[in-house]
Amino acid sequence: MSAALATRVANGLSAARAAHRARQLDERSNAQRVEVIIDGRALINFTSNDYLGLAAHPRVVARVQEELQTHGFGSGSAALLSGRSSLHAELERELAQFTGMPSALLFSSGYLANLGALTALSSASDLILHDRLNHASLIDGVLASGAHHRRYPHLDCARATALLQAANHEHKWLVTESVFSMDGDVAPISSLDESCSSHGATLYLDDAHGFGVLNDGRGAASDLPPSRRDALVTMFTLGKSLGSVGGVVLANSAVCEYLVQRARTYIYDTALPPVCAAAALESLAILRESPTRPRALASRVASFRHRAAVLGIPLSSSTTPIQPIFIGDDARALAVSHRLLADGFYVRAIRPPTVPEGTARLRITLTHDHSDAHIEQLLTALAGALHK
Repeated sequence: MSAALATRVANGLSAARAAHRARQLDERSNAQRVEVIIDGRALINFTSNDYLGLAAHPRVVARVQEELQTHGFGSGSAALLSGRSSLHAELERELAQFTGMPSALLFSSGYLANLGALTALSSASDLILHDRLNHASLIDGVLASGAHHRRYPHLDCARATALLQAANHEHKWLVTESVFSMDGDVAPISSLDESCSSHGATLYLDDAHGFGVLNDGRGAASDLPPSRRDALVTMFTLGKSLGSVGGVVLANSAVCEYLVQRARTYIYDTALPPVCAAAALESLAILRESPTRPRALASRVASFRHRAAVLGIPLSSSTTPIQPIFIGDDARALAVSHRLLADGFYVRAIRPPTVPEGTARLRITLTHDHSDAHIEQLLTALAGALHK
């Protein structure tokens, strides 16, 4: 390492620690469940995006074990070489059918799906409007595209519409999350889609935290009429509600074929291991057979919010499984997180630059498998930690 690089690294680490913004890697030594073992300690987990409790479901584990005998583990190469398996193709068909979208294309992660789709589909002559609180993968995709871009105020459909109306670029895009990953609030998808339809724009929807949660698990776009779903480009991940790993872009068949030709993060990336597709297929089968699973999750969220209000714990407006508790000060957010850890609860403090300055928070995520007792115990401990 050169002296200049060593100095840059040392100064950067020192500054992060001084500002209470140094991130820490923990080690989990069991499956992704409600009850986890972190660095040797048994904790109740409120950090996971495994919303439907499928990551370690016995049927999913058994399906992976079965397919492993046939398909092995590694895919061996990119999809356009020999990496694509029958499981990949089956999963694409099943996801498109379940969501009511025309076609689907698998990527090895949601981050790469957003990056690859946005850079392949847009050009330097386009205008991209994107929500100010969008996920980093969307921001990176927009910047890498080389297109003109404007960020509109969070969830401000009126401002986004005005910007679309005033623009005369070759093509216009509106890029948003459905459920925002750090705030848990929901974009006005129908209104944004109407604005796109009226002003000749394409809506690009990151539904990573909406699929499996909204509309009986079918995701945010399922509310739109079929003609509008055909005009939409949407993405969600397999690593949240489906308990696997990977990402998928859903659009009309011509768009998906175009991505096969042009999306660099698809063409040059090793394909997902086939058993990851198998895990997602089995999770999707469980979701289809048990449409009450997302409804039970919604009930957990309602219970959490009711009990928190009784205890005087300040909540945001989120009605999704992402329930942020805003603290503001970075050091205090860490202190509350550490206090909860001492009480046996795994809840991470989220600080800038992940969230805007002055909005450090606890990001509590609820899942189908949390019990009333888990929720009650967490809120009692949280009320005490906030008071102290």
